[in-house]
Amino acid sequence: RTGPEGFDRLVTSNPSEAVELSVPHRWRGRLFCVAYRLTLPVVTGRVYQKFYTQFVHARCTVCNTAPAIPTLCLLCGAFLCCNSECCRRRDDSGQIVGEVTQHAQTCGFGTCIFLQLCNSLVHIVADGFIACWGSLYLDGHGEEDYNLARPLHISEARLQQLTQSAREVTFDFESRLKWKKVIFV
Repeated sequence: RTGPEGFDRLVTSNPSEAVELSVPHRWRGRLFCVAYRLTLPVVTGRVYQKFYTQFVHARCTVCNTAPAIPTLCLLCGAFLCCNSECCRRRDDSGQIVGEVTQHAQTCGFGTCIFLQLCNSLVHIVADGFIACWGSLYLDGHGEEDYNLARPLHISEARLQQLTQSAREVTFDFESRLKWKKVIFV
């Protein structure tokens, strides 16, 4: 989240991408339309095994432990515990939620993209639902390998597809995604 100073700096440094709109006199404040060009800055490794080794000794940013199911936010790079009791909290409605769900509410305004490091799968969490998107990394035959038994390389086509879906917020319209209610993630 960015405060008013950060937003003013964004508008000043990107005048062609932020336009102030006129508002009715009864409204207080200012209204802006901002161009949002999403990239997935965290996905830098071309070979999954090399990318994965960067996180072998990483610790969760909340509980400072090595997660059983290490998960990486592809929007901001946060290293999180997935399905772990240690980082669960009560949300504003009093419901117990896991760290991944909490993070999606703050980082992605309810929709966020996560990479499970133990199997290279990408999951989308959106407004209390979760779907498995697939893997960004494929083997030499163009197939996913959840056991990580073969060398995996980034699929530029899949990375571009995921980035575009995130930018355009079109996950709801992808028929291949099977959405399930988040119970505890």
